[in-house]
Amino acid sequence: MRQAHGLSIADGKDLSALLIARIANAAEERLHGVFFDASGEYIGDETLATGTRDLAYTRARDLFARALAANASAVIIAHNHPSGLCYPSPDDIRATNRIRSIGGALDVELLDHLIITRDQAYSMRMGAFL
Repeated sequence: MRQAHGLSIADGKDLSALLIARIANAAEERLHGVFFDASGEYIGDETLATGTRDLAYTRARDLFARALAANASAVIIAHNHPSGLCYPSPDDIRATNRIRSIGGALDVELLDHLIITRDQAYSMRMGAFL
């Protein structure tokens, strides 16, 4: 798991910059998780899945296994859109709702799902999809 010291949940702009640096330039979709402890402090982040130009699939169990192993209380997931379209697809919305539900059962809060392009990040929470 990679680390970027000094981040917290409150550092939205820095977090977006971190995710843009980590996954925005990939030619294929990548799903990335960012993990936080009970006080909102950053624990670490890692790529959870690498897919095709249009799809990055991972099982929710993989995301939550990593979150639980890191003793995370909250997670932000992000994936890039190589197409440059910075808006969630219907599949993105369904997956987000499923992950939120599973996280609730495990006491791991899904704080946000971000769509990342080369120069911007779209928050599904701010867009009222979460």
